Amino acid sequence: MANHRIEAPDNLDFESYINNYQGRTRINRALFIAQHCDSLEIEAYKFALNEIKETTKNVKQYKKCVEALNLALRKQNLEPIELDQDWITNTKKDNKARLEQLDAALKTYKNSLIKESIRVTQTGLGDFYFSCGENGAALKNYIRARDYCATSQHVLEMCFNMIKANLEEQHYTHVQTYIARAESTSNLADRPEMMAKLKCYQALALLKGSEPKKFYLVANTLSQIAFDAQPGEVLSPNDVAIYGGLCALASFDRRQLQELITNNATFKNYLELEPQIREMILAFCESKYAASLELLQGYRNDLMLDLYLCEHVDTLIQQIREKAMVQYCVPYSSVDMHRMAAAFNISVDQLENDLISLINGDHGRIEARIDSNRKILCTKRPELRKKVFKQALDAGDNYELAAKALMLRMNLLKADMIVR
Repeated sequence: MANHRIEAPDNLDFESYINNYQGRTRINRALFIAQHCDSLEIEAYKFALNEIKETTKNVKQYKKCVEALNLALRKQNLEPIELDQDWITNTKKDNKARLEQLDAALKTYKNSLIKESIRVTQTGLGDFYFSCGENGAALKNYIRARDYCATSQHVLEMCFNMIKANLEEQHYTHVQTYIARAESTSNLADRPEMMAKLKCYQALALLKGSEPKKFYLVANTLSQIAFDAQPGEVLSPNDVAIYGGLCALASFDRRQLQELITNNATFKNYLELEPQIREMILAFCESKYAASLELLQGYRNDLMLDLYLCEHVDTLIQQIREKAMVQYCVPYSSVDMHRMAAAFNISVDQLENDLISLINGDHGRIEARIDSNRKILCTKRPELRKKVFKQALDAGDNYELAAKALMLRMNLLKADMIVR
């Protein structure tokens, strides 16, 4: 998956897309697109290069980006660019001076035991190393600031710094740890923009984790983000709709999906930003499975260029497809596979293979048998009448046992045969 390449996206406009983000994620997403999309490679590398020079002090990343851009230019027989030696020299000089200044200030404040100044300087060192791309050193300094946090605001600031640096290092367990710590601080509920950022980080950590129900948890998390909070550091408002909508489509039942698109006023606003996601969900709820899956498949190339979602795209598509087939079969005791194949816009042979997988899979998604000659799927219906009788008999047996036990106790008490 890491080496997949997309010749050209179907709907993605790079400039509009990248302008939805703030901070480091603009660089990360631009580089990811450059590495995985032929048609946007040069444009994305050039954007990342300018962003690195304007917003960071990361000389190493700048050089690597120039090297990658020149390789892309040569592939298209275009003139390579030269390294900006002035920027490199000045940045190295500034970095050295800034580091010396911060180290000297920290030493002075520690000698004077000025806690707030120590915290600010320790955080400043973390920010400096983070800007230079030295995330390990940044984490060490951010964590040292923890001992000097005197207010809930200080704790929140420290938590967000630890979250962003751990996310860069792909330490997703640590991301969740500091999210939990941030959520435990006072007055967080009064700051929707902070809550929105935490929920975005939480969704990414869940998506990258191994939780079996992670798609459900991601959808549930993102559906709670206030629309006016406007997240943007790691996920854009459009991403909230895309990630939340697709994960919901893969994991929510029909009632939950209808609730999401009709009664969740907050998430409905996000879906307005991505109408194709809303149309997918509506078509699915209306049992128009072929239309829903066609929309999803037509959006696949764009999704494969998403930094965090790409590795889950095919899994999501497969789960949504399997879920649609299961729901199609629910109302029927027997299903004409020719009609079902037409409803899903696939061949009967392909449908048969898919149904066999659903019947014989680890979880047995469909309890049924296939008549391969007549192309009929016969579902196994539980005998509800027998089940009700069994429940009634079991209830009677339990009542009889309880009554006998009570009578025995009464007789023992009457005979004064009790343990004192």
